[in-house]
Amino acid sequence: MARKTNKSSRTIWKWLVGSYLILQLIGSSVASQALFFTLEPQDAVVPEGHSVLLQCAGSASVGRGGKGKASSPTPVTIRWRGPDGQDLVIVGDTFRTQLKNGSLYISSVEENRGLTGAYQCLLSADGVGSVLSRPALVAIARQPDLNQDFLETYLLPGQTAYFRCMLGEANWQQGVKHSVQWFKDDLPLPVDKLRMVVLPNGALEIDEVGPSDRGSYQCNVTSGSSSRLSSKTNLNIKKPNEPGAENAVAPSFLVGPSPKTVREGETVTLDCVANGVPKPQIKWLRNGMDLDLNDLDSRFSIIGTGSLQISSAEDIDSGNYQCRASNTVDSLDAQATVQVQEPPKFIKAPKDTSAHEKDEPELRCDIWGKPKPIIRWLKNGDLITPNDYMQLVDGHNLKILGLLNSDAGMFQCVGTNAAGSVHAAARLRVVPQGDSPEQDSGVKPLDSGLQARLPSQPRDLVAQIVKSRFVTLSWVEPLQNAGDVVYYTVYYKMNNSEREQKMVTKSHDDQQVNIQSLLPGRTYQFRVEANTNFGSGASSAPLEVSTQPEVNIAGPPRSFEGYARNHKEIYVKWGEPAVTNGEILKYRVYYSENDSGADLYHDSTALDAVLTELRPNTDYVISVVPFNRNGMGDSSAEIRVKTFSSTPSEPPNNVTLEVTSSSSITVHWEPPAEEDRNGQITGYKIRYRKYKDAPQVKSTPANIRYFELSSLDRNAEYQVKIAAMTVNGSGPFTEWYRANTLENDLDETQVPGKPVWINIQPGANNIALHWGPPHHPEIKIRNYVLGWGRGIPDENTIELKETERYHVLKNLESNMDYVVSLRARNVKGDGPPIYDNIKTRDEEPVDAPTPLEVPVGLRAITMSSSSIVVYWIDTMLNKNQHVTDNRHYTVSYGITGSNRYRYHNTTDLNCMINDLRPNTQYEFAVKVVKGRRESSWSMSVLNSTYQNVPVTPPREVSVRLDEMNPPSVIIQWIPPKHTVGQITGYNIYYTTDTTKRDRDWSVEAFAGEETMMMLPNLKPYTTYYFKVQARTTKGNNNAPFSALVSYTTSAAVIMQEADTIAKGIDNEKLLYIIIAATAVVLLVVLLGVLMLCRRKPQSSPEHTKKSYQKNNVGVPKPPDLWIHHDQMELKNIDKGLHTVTPVCSDGASSSGALTLPRSVVHSEYEVETPVPGHVTNSLDKRSYVPGYMSTSMNGTMERPQYPRTQYSHQNRSHMTMEAGLSQQSLTQPQSNSMAQTPEHPYGGYDANFCNGASGAAGNGCVSTIESSKRGHPLKSFSVPGPPPTGGATPINKHTPAVTIRPQNQSPYKKPSFSAATPNRLQGGGSVVHSTDEIQRLAPSTSTEELNQEMANLEGLMKDLSAITANEFEC
Repeated sequence: MARKTNKSSRTIWKWLVGSYLILQLIGSSVASQALFFTLEPQDAVVPEGHSVLLQCAGSASVGRGGKGKASSPTPVTIRWRGPDGQDLVIVGDTFRTQLKNGSLYISSVEENRGLTGAYQCLLSADGVGSVLSRPALVAIARQPDLNQDFLETYLLPGQTAYFRCMLGEANWQQGVKHSVQWFKDDLPLPVDKLRMVVLPNGALEIDEVGPSDRGSYQCNVTSGSSSRLSSKTNLNIKKPNEPGAENAVAPSFLVGPSPKTVREGETVTLDCVANGVPKPQIKWLRNGMDLDLNDLDSRFSIIGTGSLQISSAEDIDSGNYQCRASNTVDSLDAQATVQVQEPPKFIKAPKDTSAHEKDEPELRCDIWGKPKPIIRWLKNGDLITPNDYMQLVDGHNLKILGLLNSDAGMFQCVGTNAAGSVHAAARLRVVPQGDSPEQDSGVKPLDSGLQARLPSQPRDLVAQIVKSRFVTLSWVEPLQNAGDVVYYTVYYKMNNSEREQKMVTKSHDDQQVNIQSLLPGRTYQFRVEANTNFGSGASSAPLEVSTQPEVNIAGPPRSFEGYARNHKEIYVKWGEPAVTNGEILKYRVYYSENDSGADLYHDSTALDAVLTELRPNTDYVISVVPFNRNGMGDSSAEIRVKTFSSTPSEPPNNVTLEVTSSSSITVHWEPPAEEDRNGQITGYKIRYRKYKDAPQVKSTPANIRYFELSSLDRNAEYQVKIAAMTVNGSGPFTEWYRANTLENDLDETQVPGKPVWINIQPGANNIALHWGPPHHPEIKIRNYVLGWGRGIPDENTIELKETERYHVLKNLESNMDYVVSLRARNVKGDGPPIYDNIKTRDEEPVDAPTPLEVPVGLRAITMSSSSIVVYWIDTMLNKNQHVTDNRHYTVSYGITGSNRYRYHNTTDLNCMINDLRPNTQYEFAVKVVKGRRESSWSMSVLNSTYQNVPVTPPREVSVRLDEMNPPSVIIQWIPPKHTVGQITGYNIYYTTDTTKRDRDWSVEAFAGEETMMMLPNLKPYTTYYFKVQARTTKGNNNAPFSALVSYTTSAAVIMQEADTIAKGIDNEKLLYIIIAATAVVLLVVLLGVLMLCRRKPQSSPEHTKKSYQKNNVGVPKPPDLWIHHDQMELKNIDKGLHTVTPVCSDGASSSGALTLPRSVVHSEYEVETPVPGHVTNSLDKRSYVPGYMSTSMNGTMERPQYPRTQYSHQNRSHMTMEAGLSQQSLTQPQSNSMAQTPEHPYGGYDANFCNGASGAAGNGCVSTIESSKRGHPLKSFSVPGPPPTGGATPINKHTPAVTIRPQNQSPYKKPSFSAATPNRLQGGGSVVHSTDEIQRLAPSTSTEELNQEMANLEGLMKDLSAITANEFEC
């Protein structure tokens, strides 16, 4: 009943699928009404010299009006293409003629005249295009090859004879019928249907041969009007009384099945004939499981003694078939693979499409078949080669970028596989802008009112990020009618190209785009238009941008293919790349098991390679990469090759023998481990024998785990061993297992006992049970009863056969407690049960595939208040970072500190994340995914979006001369159109050099709502540039500037009387007085210094002590140099002499960006950023410069103020900051003052320099951190002066210092003098020198000596600086 239900449901399903495909085919046949075939040519196989007529007809219709208007027929023309793919020249052709109706007539098909092959009909219509018909194959009929080997065959009476006739069945021509007749001793053979059968391939099979069948046999094959005879085969019958004729013989195959490839619906026959003594039994298996040949609805049947015939082959019939011949001596398998091919069928056919110029239409085409069809696209009958503008999407859809008028025409989607081909056409029309797809009327011009409402051109189009394969653009909204803008359209094209592509933003707020899939080293033109609901505004001026060039690496190798040589080797070969860019040094073949194995590689200098030491019966994913002097090139396409199977390397496991009666023993086993099978298990071979007797053999299907050996002797000892089989043969046998049969039959007068043990293995949704039978084998067991329930036993029960010892309960709930019971049963009743409790697991353990390498060099660049561009480096790609395989990237992003993340998938190594919150810090990470393999998340990167602009820019800025004061100008403007909050004032920026950053412009700021300001004292004959920025109560950070206005000043012709001060002293005289006074003061100071230098210094130590205690400014003090191997600090002991104005840290430091940037530590990769070269984002310890280090000792150590890309570890890992740093310094806000220009694409944050009163760490300045809080032991190498007479001087906490904090131990670290030396800074704020240190250095009482000591210390400081630079800088 269950079988009938399955059959019925399968029939209904087939009917539904067939109906759907028929509807699709009907729809595809009328996919285009513009131009289509009404009759297509068909294949023709004729005898040589016969004629052929190839028919072709079609129709075309073109709509003349809008929607609903009738179409008029259009004349069509027919041309033919020959076997060479070129148009036939009918004029002067002796054999081929085109008839008036367009058909092609071939008068005589002859060999070697170029007349055979594929012909296609080309149908054309003016104004529409052309379509190409299916290929029609013209061939000469040929007879198949016949058996020409003379054979002598010797058989025993009762065996089976097999005679071959036609050979090479796979090469037979389609549509050619052959008739076969057999002869015996040159006379027609009368076929005895009870013993004889002629197989579909013409072979003759005779069963139960006898003396009357002795003779010579041959076949006669007739094809059309010609006939041929095969060679003769003599059949000889042995006499039964001949020596050795009755000995047992293992099976041997006269003929075994051969691989077959058939089309869906055809009939396939697998031959199998075997002989042996005793006569073997033939059994068929598919994929190791028995075929059900007894079902009345089965499409499987046996022909002759053992050949298998499959009628109306279907896709589910594909697989490995095994013919198993078994007798008591042995069993033997012969296998063959059957592949059922299905011709291509349309799932979705292309449809007629209309589009505007510069659009990007996509013609959809989806075809299904087996094997997978190859999809090609034709335009007007010519093959389309995918390029930069006509691309295949998902391998089957055609997308046209930057549509031109010349792209209009007929497009055909053609799907082809070994079972056939299918095609459908669609017309593409290019209509003018403003037209709908249903009309052909001209563009209606906008009236003057709407024209006036169109926006002006977008302003300040600039390339913020320029890489080799992507460019990020930004612009400012138009000056006029910006409020009517709905979205923006970005047009771009390559220089010297007419094909312009476009990208549309989502809304008017999106004023930046990320253009991907560009070519490296090319110059592109970009322009932007603002779009409204009633039209497009003016276009911005074109912006030319050249993408960065890439390294001249080699292209992908061509024609990469491979095949398995045996179960351990794969042979691959390829052609040289089309683009080598120099000499190819080597090729590297990458290969991995399936999609989850580790990547292995093999290097070769030739164009082929042999991969060895592989696993049997394993799929390998293989690709090859060339290397030239510039490194790794582009990878070839990946191919999949499976190694051959082999015999199992290990025997079955857990073999047990159970005596079930006085004449039977049941064998139980488990299959070998997965890694030891070396292929699909097709069955098991059981060899058994009575003690000291000859062994016998039984075989089972692969899906059986037990087998009963019956018809055994009572009370006898038997030995059993078992082996697993694949299509390659039997693996090793187990050792012999022994069991004794019972003396008497089993007893059923009492119930069975309790099973002795039960073993349970839980899964996520299943429980596997294995048990042992009761102790008393003499008691009969009919079956077992297995019960289970959630928390209670026997909620569900099932009966199992008495021979079963293994069962799996399926479809259970995960993470649930179950009670399992098992009892034996016979006619007397149920025996006592055995119970066990088990809990299913949460989830099945999954073998984790080998992870991929983590992307590195992640950067996040803020573009606006709602968008950030992220890009990274994949170290598994070549230097050009071009993705050619099926990998993709997942970008994770979320607000810093939040546990909620969003994800974005991309196939490029960059993306723009939109719809972010303004003025919010986000955390980004990326990982690479390829099939089942993926990498870990990269180190995360932090960056913040800009503040939301609270105001639009001031408008209509004008500059005019102040007539009363020519060196002055008056600037006027109109307030912004939109603002959030009240305007509190304006900033007027002006400069003579527009290349300067915004922070370097001169700024005049004033409060109030006035819209006019006078700028005095400008230079004459100088061109100035002006722009205005509004300030509001919401702040002026990132507020937009007005349009740039230039003005050239004139000559200062008006002379004014110089201003005077008291008693007639004018400004010029005052200047002379100041200069003279300054000179006198300098002369006095110089004389004082000379006098001090000529004085003889005091020589007593007491005077030296006093001079130190009094902080005598006339005697320079030596610096105290403190050095530790993990932390180096240069610090002045004198707290009042060398006071240095603290310098504010940069934006990264003040914002707490103490996390370290990351770069690629790889020989083949470099992080290319548009920032100056001395700014690094490297995380490599060799190139690490602490982001929080700043000093005023050397002006060259100041760093530009850039908005920092902040790095931190994803989730689990966090960077540790110095405990001594002020928490307030970590929360200091950033301010943006650097313009976003091509030279400085990231903009910047202005650093506020601190004065002496505000130079505290809490304000973001670098200050001395109290030594007792550093937590690092220090060791003094300073030169001490004379010991002080008073108490120790406390260390001033506000003394500036230069602090270097390396991340690792210095390689120059020297051992300390004593492990027990105490830390002199941890004990307090004073420095106390030991007596030994003072005695080691003689006290210096001379200025010259002090100067010499200071010079020595200065040299020591330089050496230490060099060591530090070598350790912590690249």
